Amino acid sequence: MQKKYLAAAVCAGLVLGLGAGMLPANMTPCPAAVVYAAQAQTLTVDATKASHKNTYRTLGEALKAAKPGAVIQVMPGTYREKVTVSVPDLTLVGQDAKTTIVWNDSEGTPLRPGDTNGNNTTYKMRCATFTVTKAAKNFQAVNLTFQNDYPTEEGRAAGKKQVQAFALTDEAEASSFYGCRFLGRQDTLYANAGRQYYKDCYIEGDVDFIFGQASAVVFENCNIHSLARAVKEDGKSHGMGYVTAPSTLATDKGFLFYQCHLTGDVPAPHYAMLGRPWHPSSEKREVNSAAAFVYCQMDTRFKARGWNSMKNKFGEYQPQDNRLYEYKNTGKGAMKGELRPQIADADAANYTPAAYLGDWQPVKRA
Repeated sequence: MQKKYLAAAVCAGLVLGLGAGMLPANMTPCPAAVVYAAQAQTLTVDATKASHKNTYRTLGEALKAAKPGAVIQVMPGTYREKVTVSVPDLTLVGQDAKTTIVWNDSEGTPLRPGDTNGNNTTYKMRCATFTVTKAAKNFQAVNLTFQNDYPTEEGRAAGKKQVQAFALTDEAEASSFYGCRFLGRQDTLYANAGRQYYKDCYIEGDVDFIFGQASAVVFENCNIHSLARAVKEDGKSHGMGYVTAPSTLATDKGFLFYQCHLTGDVPAPHYAMLGRPWHPSSEKREVNSAAAFVYCQMDTRFKARGWNSMKNKFGEYQPQDNRLYEYKNTGKGAMKGELRPQIADADAANYTPAAYLGDWQPVKRA
């Protein structure tokens, strides 16, 4: 048992083998989360060692052995593998944020033998390096890098087409990430279901690189970095990209960027935009895309018109018809005016992490 859980276990009578009703007067039962942590299965992933009991060379091997509530410690290194998590209450901990999980599938990558994706012959929406499924409720990752390195620098130099290539797909309710990095180009982070929380993270990309239909997502104190777009069109390099592309249902809250730092290396005369409303053609429910940037430092080259329209096969959706707002941002990219809608002071209390996440209060477990 880890030392930090020993006192908690004693207070609950775990070490003494006593039930809550048999505890001495000077002892109180531990919270359930503490007891749970004290009993958690601990696994280690270390590519430098041979696999044996509770130690594995790959994340895939460790996940096959993981039980609900397991803690997986990932030793420093680069793990080139495509990973899917379907175990609830899992905690994944890296030794530092440079511990990297990387793969390079894209929407044009042909399916490998044994894989299926509906009637598609490529991975398309299943191209993520790391996928957290709905079954993995209460997933948490700490100090890890999730990366999709398609296309490579060599591929871009050779004019290889840039398409969606996710670093992370997250569809788990009550999932959280602390001190993590998400690296990619187009569609880096697909936050697509449930309530999600990102604290002290770094997220980079160029086109729609934070997108999806999650009900409420909070990015708190994160660095959001816009890369110069490297797509070749008509022999020219075009630098404009979009930070967000929310496809929020009309009944949900969407994305909140709270006290974040927005940076970028988009060269003049190009610029980035805060986002555009994504209304998937296949969605039958009412979509009203929602993203808010609140108390953010904006040092990216943003256009005076912060938001753009987006088309699907049924029409074109305008930013002013969706919920795309800002509030008390600072920096050269922070502007006000008719093209940069602001949250009213009277409504600001509705745009806080607590207001977005409701009865769920994320707690860092490692």
